[in-house]
Amino acid sequence: MDRDESSFLCACCGEANDLFIDQSGGDRQTLIEDCAVCCRPNVVSISFNPFADRYDIEVTLEGRD
Repeated sequence: MDRDESSFLCACCGEANDLFIDQSGGDRQTLIEDCAVCCRPNVVSISFNPFADRYDIEVTLEGRD
């Protein structure tokens, strides 16, 4: 299993959190990750950008639009 190590900023407190992307999960993935600092659930949307050869990450708080 190939995994890319990345990070995201918590949508609530702004702290950096480690994130491991499972490449076998496909080019588009959505995860719920709790912040390691404030414990709030973050919705992490991951999509592979083939033009930049990297994963793009968007983060929102769970339950918010």
